[in-house]
Amino acid sequence: MDNQQIDIAALAGVDIEKMNKMELADMGGLPLDPGIPRKLRAGYILREAGNPYCFRVGGLGVKLEFMDNAPSLQDTLSGFLQRKKSTEI
Repeated sequence: MDNQQIDIAALAGVDIEKMNKMELADMGGLPLDPGIPRKLRAGYILREAGNPYCFRVGGLGVKLEFMDNAPSLQDTLSGFLQRKKSTEI
């Protein structure tokens, strides 16, 4: 996929209900190597998954969707962990 144009909107628009889930990439065993430089991580995921929005984990089909006005994943997880910590006394 190096130096190829990727239509992200087309990847995000895939209807998982119309997919044969066994043809989707199984990301359950994907090794995430922290040694891969940040700039190269997206390319690694694209090569392994084919479509980072539509894949499977074992026998479960997964479709990722994101809202434009939603908080970032980092903000959401930080808030969750802060709330969790404050309830553990």
